[in-house]
Amino acid sequence: MLFNEIYYRDDKNTLNLINGNIILRNAVRAIIINENKILMVYLEKTDEYKFAGGGINENETIEEALKREVLEEIGYKVKNIIEKIGIMTEYSKALENENNVFKMISEYYLVEIENKQLKQNLDEYEEDLLFRACWVDMKKAYKTNMRNIENNNEKNPWIYRESIVLEKLINKYYNGV
Repeated sequence: MLFNEIYYRDDKNTLNLINGNIILRNAVRAIIINENKILMVYLEKTDEYKFAGGGINENETIEEALKREVLEEIGYKVKNIIEKIGIMTEYSKALENENNVFKMISEYYLVEIENKQLKQNLDEYEEDLLFRACWVDMKKAYKTNMRNIENNNEKNPWIYRESIVLEKLINKYYNGV
């Protein structure tokens, strides 16, 4: 595995890790690379990039969730799951009750997709953010996300996680940002 990281969206010292309830969400994310480009979800409304993926439903396998999420978010069928690339564990205050802790474990997999793009099946918030499948240079995706973070633009909480993963991939494939 390339990485196994822990990321705190909120200050670790403000999280009630000892006495708060942990709300756990397991997720899968697809890393799709073709030559020097990566297929990501581009959010036109906020000008940022994220990996296709999302939460694993109850009674759903990792493989089923990965295939479902890739098809829903970018409209491609997964042909082959090659290997697990890494794990990103995030902690933050739970939205419902800030005395509780939200813990999301995202597993990233290198996958191959079929060539034909089908119709996306987006949730309402994904439609509002204008999710689009986009082949992009990894460095461009990383720099776009970092510019948004540095400029304090309105951003989605996943931009930090995805930027960390992009940096790991750039270091592996390009020897640094």
